[in-house]
Amino acid sequence: MSRLTDDFLANFYYGLREDYLERVKGEKKPLSEVFLGLTRNNPVMITCDQHLVPNGAVKSVGYILKKQYLQEAIGAYDQFLNWRWAKIQEQMGSGYEGQGWVYSPNPAFIVDGLRHSLEYIYFDRKEAEKKVNFEVLGTLEGFGKKTWENVRQNTKAAIVYYYPPGTHFQVTCTVEVQKSGLVREFINRAACAAHGENPAKWPWRTAYIFHVEEVLDKSVYPA
Repeated sequence: MSRLTDDFLANFYYGLREDYLERVKGEKKPLSEVFLGLTRNNPVMITCDQHLVPNGAVKSVGYILKKQYLQEAIGAYDQFLNWRWAKIQEQMGSGYEGQGWVYSPNPAFIVDGLRHSLEYIYFDRKEAEKKVNFEVLGTLEGFGKKTWENVRQNTKAAIVYYYPPGTHFQVTCTVEVQKSGLVREFINRAACAAHGENPAKWPWRTAYIFHVEEVLDKSVYPA
């Protein structure tokens, strides 16, 4: 097993943290720059079936805490999700039942989630090295289609990150499927903080844990 390189983390962990800090502080950016920032945690997951026929799917891929910090973070996420749902109900009325997965949450909803992630996932360098397991990444299975079929046949995968104009990394990994356990609980809560509304309606999904084997820097840097 290997770990994510410093160059990779500078762009796709600490760079993402800086984006979140700016948004939480209320700094205004053109919408195009906001969307550009989203590419930092929405890479393409490449899988192949047993016949090596490839498939690519854009996934929200995130970071996982070390085992000794997971339980505390899960409890904190539960408190946060319940607090935010109560806040939404207060705004919308007590009869509002909400949704599980929200594709276009309002800006205040997003900022609340980012603020929480800065407390429990995206740390400064010293705390990140202490708490985050940079030997793995994680995401959730969404639709049970081609990616799911491929992973059941072939656990090798590549995660391709691209941040324009020329930052490009490939993370080669082995995929572990987790249908229960602390990591799955953690990833689902982190995803609910980003996309969920009523936590009681969240569609609890199977987790993919990516065990890092190699990080390739394919960036094209200015001469």
